[in-house]
Amino acid sequence: MKKNELRGNLIEVVTDIKEDRKLINKIKKGMKEYKILPGQVQSYFNNPDLLWKVDIETVYLFIEQIYSTTENPKIKPSLYFTSREIKEIKTNFVGYNTNSIEFPYTFKNVLKGTEDDFILYIKASEIKILFENGLLQYNSETQREMRQSQKKESDEIIETPKIIEKSIIEMEELINKGEMISTIITLNARLGSTDDESGEELLYTEDNMTLTVTKGTLLDVLDGFHRINAIVRALRKDPSLDAMFKLNILHLGKSIAQQYFKQLNTTNPVGKGQLKKLGEARQADFIAKQLQYNSELKNKVAASDSIAPYSNFLVTFKTLSDAIDEVFKVEDKRTALNIAKYLIEFINELFFAFPNEFLSEVAVVRKNSLINTNSMFYGFITLARRMKDESIQMNKLPEIIGCIDFSRQNTVWEEYDILNQSKRISKSTKKQIYKFFNDIDLTKY
Repeated sequence: MKKNELRGNLIEVVTDIKEDRKLINKIKKGMKEYKILPGQVQSYFNNPDLLWKVDIETVYLFIEQIYSTTENPKIKPSLYFTSREIKEIKTNFVGYNTNSIEFPYTFKNVLKGTEDDFILYIKASEIKILFENGLLQYNSETQREMRQSQKKESDEIIETPKIIEKSIIEMEELINKGEMISTIITLNARLGSTDDESGEELLYTEDNMTLTVTKGTLLDVLDGFHRINAIVRALRKDPSLDAMFKLNILHLGKSIAQQYFKQLNTTNPVGKGQLKKLGEARQADFIAKQLQYNSELKNKVAASDSIAPYSNFLVTFKTLSDAIDEVFKVEDKRTALNIAKYLIEFINELFFAFPNEFLSEVAVVRKNSLINTNSMFYGFITLARRMKDESIQMNKLPEIIGCIDFSRQNTVWEEYDILNQSKRISKSTKKQIYKFFNDIDLTKY
């Protein structure tokens, strides 16, 4: 209870000071001593509610730094932690010490367009490392407008990046589902900012196609600041979401960079209705979410593109949503609600009838059986559609599934080209699984 009170007070204090850039930089510097990266600290100021879920050790270190700079009595550490607890945290805490980087930094497999224009593919994890080490700048002179506020105790005006939280949350959700389009993130190595003796911010080597950002260079985010924040948040929750993104690195002065940004954002506007139509999620995504949160599939739907054999996840969100979309072809919300209700009943009946396979011994069963493999959910959704269309009662489901030999030794899987000769699932099995479940004779049920 006491610790929850602390988190609430901490969020209140963070909200009050989150626009004081000088204070935040001081806190970041203090946290860096514990090897907590600046990007991690900044995320708490961008979204204070994250502090409800942060581990208590990090919370202590955070309030220690804030209290030392503000002396706000609401978060005095000794009110919430004993001297023994403080000693344990400070002597045992291990920060992010494996991915600490600084300039000079070298990008690989870089294509050179002109002397000041380069492009490459970059992993999301690499973007995260650059951001968390404070190597990516938000330059108000060449980016979107800044948010201005006045400090309570003075007339000083403070500027902070204008973060649209809703946009970041929507992008993070797309990354989690593997639906984030790989649009280009644009960085600018600010002309005249290097500390390198060469006097160059960027050094390109033709032979091995590498681009080095030199010491002291200010690497501004010209386009993609919200996407970068979404990438970082998504990977902190699930490091396996390591998608590839296109990265454009420019080498421009202030005035040219401003013109570039202006041209980038001065395009023929698209009507809001058309944008909504193009970006609207499928009804299948809505149904899949209902299953994910309101059925026995809860905590068993993976956000990644695949599932490891030893994992207790049963199906990826993409597989589940694609199967529902292709099998049920739902286009309106009312139908989606009805189908969601039906599939929740179907999944629960299936899982309760075969608890070892779906609830308790998932990884063990998967070694010798296909029943709880990711791909098999194409079949289960097909069976659900058939049972609904053919008016087969739900209590017949255990009998139908019980008549199928899901063992990897069953030769029928090779006959349908679902398993290869090594008893592993073939790369493209969706059509074959659809066919297998459509071929099942349900007339006797």
